[in-house]
Amino acid sequence: MFNIFKLFRKKHYYEIKCSYTYTASDKKGNMWDIYTHPVKKIANLYQEEFGEKPMSFFDCGCASGQLLVQAEKMGMRVNGIDIRNYNTVHPNVTIGSILEYNQPINHDLIYCNEVLTCVKEEEIPAVLDKFKSAKMIAAIHLTTEDDEKAGGADYRKGASGPRVIKSQKWWLDCFNQNGFSAKFHEKSGCFIARPRQRED
Repeated sequence: MFNIFKLFRKKHYYEIKCSYTYTASDKKGNMWDIYTHPVKKIANLYQEEFGEKPMSFFDCGCASGQLLVQAEKMGMRVNGIDIRNYNTVHPNVTIGSILEYNQPINHDLIYCNEVLTCVKEEEIPAVLDKFKSAKMIAAIHLTTEDDEKAGGADYRKGASGPRVIKSQKWWLDCFNQNGFSAKFHEKSGCFIARPRQRED
């Protein structure tokens, strides 16, 4: 028998991976809830790695650009890209595919919230190649370890097609095979990847 109570006990993916929630608004004043890591938390991951604060921030999959606003208030140079137009709130948002983005992403910190898992598996190396001018990537996305906790098969479908749902080990190997030194940061749920060509 279908257990409706079990259904309501199951947490949404973003509640598991991005416990921070805030309310955002577009230019027309429409409000919605956003689950994401605040920039301060992401910047702290960078500071753990380098012992200094990031001076520039690129959000790949930035939606309206709310995180760019946060990062700019913290004194960072900011840019972002999203494949859809979400009524952007920051002028430095490019609408388009990261695969077609031709400007160098020479930022200290790149944040990818649910981006790498949404491109085709064979396209992931090309996306990662675009990030090699940065100093660090902080990437968060669904893995097999938290798949069932976050909606399982229903979440796998995605709005724009099937997602690349792989284990933490698979993703670490993927980063490492494509020129990065990577680890999984348990506390934040982020993959931290540093381009080997930029390591001291």
